[in-house]
Amino acid sequence: MDLEPGTTRLYRCALCGADTPHRIRGRRGNRYAVVCTNCSGGALIGGDDLWLYQVRWEEELREILTQLTDGDTSRDDR
Repeated sequence: MDLEPGTTRLYRCALCGADTPHRIRGRRGNRYAVVCTNCSGGALIGGDDLWLYQVRWEEELREILTQLTDGDTSRDDR
């Protein structure tokens, strides 16, 4: 997963409380400066935390999509 400045990753904003895309503005070691695309609030986040949050969000999205497609299949069987 690319965590370079200019890329965007999902994270829970401490200011607006929403799970929103955060643009990576800079990096020093394993700390990333990010800006919320919803409220423009900034934060410093550890790279491991940022990566883990993105992975968990992607897993949850896959589960939701699987449930939706399974639901569509069961309706087709009627």
